[in-house]
Amino acid sequence: MNVIVVGVGVLFAIATPPSLSSAQTPADAIVRQLRDLPTPLPAGGRLDPVEQRRRELYRQLSLLGNDALPALSSGLLDADVRVRRNVAVVLLVLAGDWFDHSWSKVNIRPCLPALRKALGDNDAFVRKSSALAIGEIGPGAAEAVPALIVLLRNQDVGSRHSAAFALMKIGPKAKSALPTLRVALFDPDQFVRQSAAWAIENIEGH
Repeated sequence: MNVIVVGVGVLFAIATPPSLSSAQTPADAIVRQLRDLPTPLPAGGRLDPVEQRRRELYRQLSLLGNDALPALSSGLLDADVRVRRNVAVVLLVLAGDWFDHSWSKVNIRPCLPALRKALGDNDAFVRKSSALAIGEIGPGAAEAVPALIVLLRNQDVGSRHSAAFALMKIGPKAKSALPTLRVALFDPDQFVRQSAAWAIENIEGH
C-alpha cells in the first residue's frame, strides 16, 4: 500500500491493485508454462531437455494434487489451443498410473464439467484427449455419457475411437450409449469398431 501526504497531517492511503502474477496460484503459473510443450507425447519415452521439462512440470502438478484442479479446469477452456491440448494430456496423465508409476493418481472428477465442454472443442486433439481423460475417471464420469455419444458420431476418427474407449471405461453406467455403439460396430475404421465392441462387452457385463 502506498501512502501520500496531502496538506498538513492529512494522510490518504492509496491501495495498489495486486498484479496478475501475485493473484496466480502456483498451479496457474505451471499451466501457463505447459503452452510451449509439444503434443502429443513422444513415442519411446525419450528424455531430451524438452521432455525433462515436461516431466518436471507434470511432477509439480502431481504433487499439488487437488490444488491443481481449478487451474487445470480453466486451462482446458483457455483461448490458446496449445494450452488446451497440453492440459487435456496432463489430466489424462494425472488420472492414470502409466506415465510414472511412482506418482499417486489424482482424482480429476472435479474437472469433469470442463472436460465435458472440451468434448466439443474445435481441435480434434483436445477432444480425443479429453475423452480419454474422462475414461480414466471411470463410472464416476457417467454424466458425460450424453456428450460422449455425440462425440462417437464425430467425423474425426480419433474422436470416435476415444469416445468409445471412454464409454468402455465408464462401464454399465453408460447403457444409454449402447444403440450408438452398436452402430459404431460398422464404422469404417477398424479401431473404432474394436473399441465399440469392447465398450459394449464391458457395459453389458459380459
